[in-house]
Amino acid sequence: MNEQVFEKIYNDYSRLVYWAAYRVTSNREAAEDITQTVFERVLLNDGKLDELSEPQLKAWLYRVSTNLALDTVRKASRETLDSEPIGEDIADSSAPTPEVQASENERSSRLKKAISELDEVYRQVVMLHYFSEMTVREIADATSISDGTIKSRLVRARTLLLEKLRDEGIDNE
Repeated sequence: MNEQVFEKIYNDYSRLVYWAAYRVTSNREAAEDITQTVFERVLLNDGKLDELSEPQLKAWLYRVSTNLALDTVRKASRETLDSEPIGEDIADSSAPTPEVQASENERSSRLKKAISELDEVYRQVVMLHYFSEMTVREIADATSISDGTIKSRLVRARTLLLEKLRDEGIDNE
């Protein structure tokens, strides 16, 4: 696989890979590590991947990302040490005020919590559509689910999220 082909694959699909991993792990660093590992596998499997169509390649990347993320979660559940580093945040003069940051963090936390509380079928399409920026057709190809089912799950997921967020009063902010 030449460098240009690899760069095109990386540029086209790195967001998909990252968000597929993040959806499973809910950890930025783990998702970044998984993304790197997936693209190492792209290089190792270039002969096989040359034969795949674009939808097949996207599905392969999605499956590899998800499987690696599941392995990471299983491994982390067996570890007893906290993986988060201990340290102090350094003040940034261009950063928003503490009040604004707290409000943004609260909204973000509520949304993440609401998404995490969705059933897996709804959470999956939300993550792929909004965070991986995949179209309905691309999600259908990657998951082997019909376009109509993906569309109905997105509509239902948005309705459920709106209800959850309204129950928590987020629409009043």
